[in-house]
Amino acid sequence: MLTERRLRAILTPLNDLSRRLSDTLQAPYRDVFMDLAQDLNPAQKKAVEHVDGPLLILAGAGSGKTRVLTYRIYHLIHRIGLDPYQILAVTFTNKAAREMKERLERLLGPNRTPEWVGTFHALSTRLLRREADHLGFRRDFVIYDSDDQLSLVKKVMKELNISDQRFAPEAVRSHISSAKDQLVLPEAYAGRGNNFFEQHVARIYTAYQEALIRNNAMDFDDLIMRMALGFSETPSVLQRYQERFQYILVDEYQDTNHAQYRWVNQLASRYRNLCVVGDDDQSIYAWRGADIRNILDFEKDYPEADVVRLEQNYRSTRSILAVGNAIIKNNRGRKGKELWTENSDGDKIVLMETIDERDEARAIARKIRAEQASGGRPLRDFTILYRTNAQSRALEDEFRRTVMPYVIVGGLRFYERKEVKDILAYLKIVANPRDSISFRRMVNTPPRGLGDVSVDRIENFALAQEIDLIEALLRASESGVTPAAARTAIGLGQLLAGLHERLDMATSAEIARRLVEETRYLHDLEMEAARSEEAESRAQNIKELLAAIEEHAEHAPEAGLLGFLEEAALIADVDRWDERADRVTLMTLHNAKGLEFPVVFIAGMEDGLFPIARAMESQTALEEERRLFYVGITRAQHKLFLSHANLRRRFGGAMAGLRSRFADEIPGEYLDQESTVRRTSGWGADTRLARRHEDADESPDPPSPHGRFAAGQRVKHPIWGVGRILQVAGSGDDVRATIQFGNVTKKVMVRYAALEKLPS
Repeated sequence: MLTERRLRAILTPLNDLSRRLSDTLQAPYRDVFMDLAQDLNPAQKKAVEHVDGPLLILAGAGSGKTRVLTYRIYHLIHRIGLDPYQILAVTFTNKAAREMKERLERLLGPNRTPEWVGTFHALSTRLLRREADHLGFRRDFVIYDSDDQLSLVKKVMKELNISDQRFAPEAVRSHISSAKDQLVLPEAYAGRGNNFFEQHVARIYTAYQEALIRNNAMDFDDLIMRMALGFSETPSVLQRYQERFQYILVDEYQDTNHAQYRWVNQLASRYRNLCVVGDDDQSIYAWRGADIRNILDFEKDYPEADVVRLEQNYRSTRSILAVGNAIIKNNRGRKGKELWTENSDGDKIVLMETIDERDEARAIARKIRAEQASGGRPLRDFTILYRTNAQSRALEDEFRRTVMPYVIVGGLRFYERKEVKDILAYLKIVANPRDSISFRRMVNTPPRGLGDVSVDRIENFALAQEIDLIEALLRASESGVTPAAARTAIGLGQLLAGLHERLDMATSAEIARRLVEETRYLHDLEMEAARSEEAESRAQNIKELLAAIEEHAEHAPEAGLLGFLEEAALIADVDRWDERADRVTLMTLHNAKGLEFPVVFIAGMEDGLFPIARAMESQTALEEERRLFYVGITRAQHKLFLSHANLRRRFGGAMAGLRSRFADEIPGEYLDQESTVRRTSGWGADTRLARRHEDADESPDPPSPHGRFAAGQRVKHPIWGVGRILQVAGSGDDVRATIQFGNVTKKVMVRYAALEKLPS
């Protein structure tokens, strides 16, 4: 009898031999395997085998563009004989870059895979650090995330005595970002002076950029702008990289903004071997600066370009593709293509009419349970897409009520959580002692008695003496603070100075561990965890951060602390999403770009919500919303469900919902319509909406439990833990409770709070 042990004894040597053969396999043998696999259709093969000159690949959704890009790089290196050193491949997400590198390593082996494969931001950061001396700044700069940017904008506005009530800091930051996307520097922006608001933004922009330089920091937009301008202003740098990167490939070209467009085209201008891959029908980021004209006008920029259309879809059923094609044909501003597939027809698309957002959430949950029962699908097969983040609330309420596991992609990122940002602020100061934003965050965290006045004096002292902030802490007694504050500041300065001196000797993991120990940040959270689940969760986040730093130190020891901080700043929430976890996934349509799912729900198909209200005033904006709908449709592999509500609660009360005009563009032969609404006589002013149960044996929902809580009742909250109700007010859906959780008192709407009743 062949036991498991004997089977393992037989297979292990074979597996080892297979791995050794794989490691030593020469390129000609790999090539034979590729030829035998016949992995490419005719259009893909044409794109892969194109060598010299510009190439535009119009790649429809699910048409295998990543395969084409990786095989094209393989073809250039293995068959044409290019040095991997000469190839630059640019992606838009870390996930796409990681997938491309993994595929290339499988095809070429790790020693022949190009080094320069990554996102615009990651590649720009790498170039900026290498060329810092030539471009006029320090190579140890830190990268400010969106929260850091906003903090600096607010700080600058306060220094300029500009009211943040009159000029919203978020709006100011957005205008500065847009200016950088267009490569408009503060001086040029000030010359515009179109209106009162822009005149104030110009003052803030100027001071903001000066503050970034003082802090030895760059924001996300700087990374692209500084490199693009650096190429223009320093011809020797541009020529060096033009000669190096003789073949350039850019993914998702339709999503490039003006700065990225300049970045790419300056590099490509010498050899003109630029291959761009994209889909004008999936251009959905105009709101963050993407310019669809970059792909629509590619043939104007490169008249000699070859154009290849990838129209065979490997992802979706024929019904799903038919609906996608029918929808996108209503747009005028497109190059035009027709997706087709050899997949089966599949089910029709289901359009569900519901009463309101709560009924919509119930209908979606019931569909998921029914699909599970009939097809045995795991929860990870189901994804719900929506236009705005606010739509997740009703879905979350329903999933918590029915105990259905779910995950939101695009919620609070791990690296944006308070405790994680606190420790990162310490590490940023250790790496870059000029970072005033991180200094402000960490200097009194945990509380150590350094108030705002003391911090202001220390920071002003640093500016006046032209010293960094760690030295200012060490010399705090000269800054005008009280003796007690000076002693505290000097102690903190000694800790930070000691860690800063060890940057070149200790690993980033060792520095982080000592920092957490010396500040007692984790210790204090662990002491509090005995009384608070929230503290326990925060402590676990700190441990997860330390684990991430250790992992980075093991895999990239040469990158050091600055390398880890760079990675933490550039990582996106989608990059950390674990699609293998058995949970329903919720995300916005924008976040779903580039992904695919077996079963997709698109919720909120109502005019004013999708398409969003402001888009209905402009043909250009409406076409972008339609492209967003097309992206949502083409995420689905096997089944697609759409839903809309007749009423939707928003700020100011419930509003009647009108079915989205996009739903009306779906050909009837591909559509099944369902409703949870029963109409009685007098539809119109006397219309009544009632839930229709799809299963005759299904009982109506139980009465609302909101009224079963009373003062004195012990309850458990999913975030704040166990508490006791102090007071209950209101009735029906508006019941509000005041609850004591340890040392914290919270007021909650009972219907949203997911409270669990505990024995008194």
